[in-house]
Amino acid sequence: MRKTAIVYYYPKANRYSVNVLLAAIDKYVPCVDQYLVRDGEPLVAIVNELSRVYDNLVVAFSILTVQLPQILNTIRLLRMYKPDNVVLIAGGPHATGDPYGTLNLGFDYVFIGEAEESLIEFIWKLVEGDDPARVKGLVTRVNGGIVFTGRRKPINLDEYPPVSLERNLYNPIEITRGCPYTCAYCQTPYIHGLKPRHRSIECILYYTREMLKRGLKDIRFITPNSLCYGSSNGKTLELQEVEELLYRLRILCDSYGGRIFFGSFPSEVRPEFVTDESIRVLRKYVNNNRIIIGAQSGSDRILKLLHRGHTVDDVVNAVTVALKYGFIVDVDFIFGLPYETEEDIELTVNTIRKLIKLGARVHAHTFLPLPGTPLALAKPGTIHPKVRKILYKYLGRGVVYGEWVRQERLAQIICELRAKGVIRVKPSIGRYYEFRLS
Repeated sequence: MRKTAIVYYYPKANRYSVNVLLAAIDKYVPCVDQYLVRDGEPLVAIVNELSRVYDNLVVAFSILTVQLPQILNTIRLLRMYKPDNVVLIAGGPHATGDPYGTLNLGFDYVFIGEAEESLIEFIWKLVEGDDPARVKGLVTRVNGGIVFTGRRKPINLDEYPPVSLERNLYNPIEITRGCPYTCAYCQTPYIHGLKPRHRSIECILYYTREMLKRGLKDIRFITPNSLCYGSSNGKTLELQEVEELLYRLRILCDSYGGRIFFGSFPSEVRPEFVTDESIRVLRKYVNNNRIIIGAQSGSDRILKLLHRGHTVDDVVNAVTVALKYGFIVDVDFIFGLPYETEEDIELTVNTIRKLIKLGARVHAHTFLPLPGTPLALAKPGTIHPKVRKILYKYLGRGVVYGEWVRQERLAQIICELRAKGVIRVKPSIGRYYEFRLS
């Protein structure tokens, strides 16, 4: 066996995903040492120092597209000065959406989609002195050509810890992975697939109990749609499943003085899932007074083009119902979307006015052309003057918030990186030669 370690780049934005990978390796490859390098720490120097201790040193990045401007120089330095026993790997939404461009940044292997299972197998190959290019779910170079080693089957969430209990690294518990709605701006369904997979209630309760026993009081959850829990297709409300989960969580949390945050940050609720019955269930069990509803546009035409799967009336109804039961409601909107006409923009502005008048608050975003989505080649999102005016008006009243200004600049940077070839939207993963395992 070869002495092997993993060094993770560990900025705040990636902690949830890295914590899960840490826990998976601790569980299934316990012979491997793991290190975290946080923002501001000298990653290149640490890697060079550790490379003298281990036979194999894996340096792992989970990358969001919006992080590229900050990490490009670090990756360049690692590539220039890394010793021969150091392997650079990348995964996450950006790497999955742009594997070719990510490989060209200097990485040795790019992980496609969810990486718990593929990383475990990859590390075992290194430990045993075998060829990691035999692992499915990777894009790499073999004999001078780029190969995709084949898609993996979706994992069973129950088999992988959602938090790292061993290292006391906690985050919201992922209860559902996969989304059946192919929203044109979103990377999620193209990373995790269209069929939702749910962590079992028993598994959720186990990790909730362990977190409560360790002194954590606020329990939060990661899911593309809080109210889709238990749904086999992700499009139908299975309220009995949701209530059973919340009922059992309530009993457990009450015994430790814990609080349940469900339908709130870092997740949301789709508007068509909001009914009197579903909101009464939330009101009965959860501690959060605020819920987040995804609208994205006030134009039915744009919603249809984006494949959102709901209407503006669904949004208005959801806000009305949630407010009726005493929730504070935040509504997500994306501005600068492709295809928008003056009429679409006017409809969105009017919808915002209506929702704010009802008592909602608007969470404002600017459209980002993210790799791996149908809109990856779109122009950068730009806030229309009419929208900008209303956002600043309501910002002063405290009923609009968000980072739309920073995101507008990020959208420009993404397109600049695309023009320079740093982001290589094409060729798509489907055009890679599939490397057959012998």
